[in-house]
Amino acid sequence: MTPDGSHTKHNRRLTSLDGLRALAALSVFLFHGWLYTMPVPDASDRSSVADKVTHELRLGLVLFFVLTGFLLSRPWFAAAMAQCGPLDLRCFVRARAARIAPAYYFALVGSIGLLWNLAGTPGVRLPPVSDLPLFLVFAQNLEASSVMKLNPPMWTLAVEVSFYALLPAIGWLAYRLGPRKRTLALIPIAMLALGVLYNYAIAGRGLGMTFSKTLAAMLPYFALGMLAALLTSLPAIRALPGAWARRAMTATGLALVAADIAVKSGLQSVGLDPAPYFLVLRDLPSAAGFALVIAAAAATPRSRVLGARALVAMGTVSYGFYLWHLPVLLFLRGHGLLPLDPLLGPLVAFGPAVAISALSWVAVERPVIDWAKRRNAIARAEERRRLVPKTANASGGGNGGVDRRSGGREVSTVRA
Repeated sequence: MTPDGSHTKHNRRLTSLDGLRALAALSVFLFHGWLYTMPVPDASDRSSVADKVTHELRLGLVLFFVLTGFLLSRPWFAAAMAQCGPLDLRCFVRARAARIAPAYYFALVGSIGLLWNLAGTPGVRLPPVSDLPLFLVFAQNLEASSVMKLNPPMWTLAVEVSFYALLPAIGWLAYRLGPRKRTLALIPIAMLALGVLYNYAIAGRGLGMTFSKTLAAMLPYFALGMLAALLTSLPAIRALPGAWARRAMTATGLALVAADIAVKSGLQSVGLDPAPYFLVLRDLPSAAGFALVIAAAAATPRSRVLGARALVAMGTVSYGFYLWHLPVLLFLRGHGLLPLDPLLGPLVAFGPAVAISALSWVAVERPVIDWAKRRNAIARAEERRRLVPKTANASGGGNGGVDRRSGGREVSTVRA
């Protein structure tokens, strides 16, 4: 997907990533199904092996961040490598706003409607009324009284929007660094290092979630997705034996995720505190594993597993499902309709959550996304018409075919 939201022939092979998106959403749903069917929801209550394994389904959140870094950095890096001029910022903003905002506000209103009268239900945590405007501008993570309140998964949307705001600056820097991929890799490597240093600086200081639920803390996840985007653009990677390379990358990625989970669980099992490891590195090994899996999936034309019809359909509505599943779980629990069983509870909530997600996609998300695509197509066509006469005049005029505003470089009319 280009930054303005349009699909290109090159990126049609990324369909299998819809399957990964579906798995990430289902993973978070099952984690919350386990957590919010406890008599008193407490993620630290992990006495059995099954509890420890189920708790790590929360890593679906990390997969979402890595996917965002991968998908949204690709067109910016492509423009930098082609040196075809800056991307259209207005189209980028329009496409991102159309993709994120309608479903978010629909779910925000729905969360208030479903949960506001359920104060006292285990798991329901409501912010003060005075903090609700923070949710409107994706600023709920800035206040201790609103972060992880109302609809807790929405904290990740505040981080995502912060990353969107940073992307144009990353794109500008990438364009200035030039077309060399090794040079461009310095950007995500620097982001990764900054994120780890930030987490080291706040570790063990009792600063709370307003410091840990931020873009700075999550930078390593986005950075690894960006590195995967650069990796899959290398000719050497495309030339590798397809099936063997993909299997090796997938197996290595899954092994990293498993090793990360085993280390955290193992430290606890032998009486050691995993906090120093977790607070600084967080889920970095798992994120690296996910980056490899994403890179392998992106190199697969249409995976028979990830490209399965049911997974692709789930991936299509996964954003709405992610936003609605927890309010549905808590609403059912508040009305005595949710079995307090980690298997039966999610089964009961799954149908209503999918139904609302499908409604969100059909009635709210898709119409606005289609409108944004049409507006961006018109904007690109107008830009091409505006540039063609200038290019023709430049090629026959006194500056020898060079636009002086480009600093002596020929200006291409290509838009990613």
